[in-house]
Amino acid sequence: MGIFDDVLNSAKTGNFEEVLTKTKTYAEDAAKKSAERLEISKKKIELLDSKTKLVKAYENYGRLQYALVEGDEVSPEELKSLEEEIQLQKNRTEYLDAEVEELRQKFLDSLSRKNQKIYERETRRSEKEAVRQARRDARHPSPDISIDAEENDE
Repeated sequence: MGIFDDVLNSAKTGNFEEVLTKTKTYAEDAAKKSAERLEISKKKIELLDSKTKLVKAYENYGRLQYALVEGDEVSPEELKSLEEEIQLQKNRTEYLDAEVEELRQKFLDSLSRKNQKIYERETRRSEKEAVRQARRDARHPSPDISIDAEENDE
């Protein structure tokens, strides 16, 4: 049967059990850290969603305010609804931002100093790459998107 049998036969029973215990502990720790990182990622996605909704609410609110300046009629209920949406998303964003930071700090506290530095470095690198990619995407729209301009005689 080969090398595996030789290793098993030569290992002392107590030693083998210790190896299994350590392996199990390591696997459990790795799974826990993976779950913690996944939770942080989920919260970051929720945070980005909230920020996107906040930007959209500001945009719609600004559009309605400009319509008022132009003399158009705007429903006060619509303005009030957008004001409430803005406040809701601001509160949600602040809450999620604090929650992400708390989870991140808890995760960092569970790491060794060396692994903290590695995690922070990888996080900064990933965030910088995401910003660079967003800038590239903004400069070069997807070929799947077509824009048709139409003249308006108004």
